[in-house]
Amino acid sequence: MQLDTNSRLTKGKHPLKVSTKPRIAKLPSEQEITRVLKKTQSRELQGSVLIAVLAIIVLLSFMVTRFVKEAITDLEYRSIFNEPIDVKTFAYSMMEVSLATIQEVALIDDGKLYAAEQGWKDPIKYSGIPVPQGWEVRVEISDESGRLSLNTMTEDQLNNLLEETLEFDFGTTRELSSSLLDWIDSDDSRRLNGAESDDYLNEDPPYRAANTPLQSIEELRLINVWKDEFFDDEGRPNELFEKLSSLVSVIYSGPVNLNTASNEVIETLAEAGGWQEDYLFDGIDEPYLKTVPETVADSAVSAETTLLRVTVKVHRGDVPFMISALVEPNFNAASGASGGAPGRDAEKSAKIGSAEEQDAIAYPFKILQLTEYESGNQPTTPARYSEVDIPTESNSNN
Repeated sequence: MQLDTNSRLTKGKHPLKVSTKPRIAKLPSEQEITRVLKKTQSRELQGSVLIAVLAIIVLLSFMVTRFVKEAITDLEYRSIFNEPIDVKTFAYSMMEVSLATIQEVALIDDGKLYAAEQGWKDPIKYSGIPVPQGWEVRVEISDESGRLSLNTMTEDQLNNLLEETLEFDFGTTRELSSSLLDWIDSDDSRRLNGAESDDYLNEDPPYRAANTPLQSIEELRLINVWKDEFFDDEGRPNELFEKLSSLVSVIYSGPVNLNTASNEVIETLAEAGGWQEDYLFDGIDEPYLKTVPETVADSAVSAETTLLRVTVKVHRGDVPFMISALVEPNFNAASGASGGAPGRDAEKSAKIGSAEEQDAIAYPFKILQLTEYESGNQPTTPARYSEVDIPTESNSNN
């Protein structure tokens, strides 16, 4: 049966039209395209805004954390200076505890100090003084009499120290020794390799040679050649300066304590005195010398401590408070009595600390120097440690 394309097929009541024309897809209108683009841009904009907000939150979090940390540090710093009484009082109390410990131990050995192994290297542990919670306290005791006197060394000793220990060449050694000796002598006569006021008046700003002994080891930065070899371009101490400061003193000028002298110091003394240092600590009963061996006939050495530096460091927070005292022991068995102290006598009557009462106190130390926030010279390791098997953990308390 053939169907005419124009015929109608009916199914029920609804006729079905069959068309032979091709269908053409309807393109979206300009309004629809604009609407879709706006939706897409809106989503992209919302994503960008979200990323920006998250970035701002992260940045603000970092800034707040940094601010809080700096604020805490600043408050801890201010707490030390705005409320210094309790911190300073405790630090100075620890200084008194340290000096009392040194004296008490010395009196056991007839008022003699030889080395920290006598028992005075850790005053806080010795005394049993409690440290407040949240505080850190450290006491360092070093023997200043275990160093060479930079102000009184002979030219030969100074040359030997510079050339053999610090390893300068021959020419630089002579320039260093001559310029230092010119600086500390009392005249204006210039040595062959030295420098006097005429040389320093050409500096900017100009100054004159001191013509007196060094008052501090940092004064070396003013002296020709020394300022180039021991300091950097900005005048800061370098490694050679740190090594030198561990070997010499500008305050002490007495005999060097062999018990606390370093290998370099002993070698310099032995070279100058003509004695052998190899067997210096052989056959001793104690871990330190009590007398100078008979093989060392040299007035430049001793076996006793005659000048100490006591440094107390108190930490409360990140910023430390520090005091350092240079003290000369001056005690004997009689100085241990406490009857001369203000507030203590047979009647236990109160004293007001008058000048007469203060003069009557037999204080067992002579305080030569007292500073805050300065700790003095670098510590050094005594040569004795390697000879008698003493651990180096006590180096800070020579």
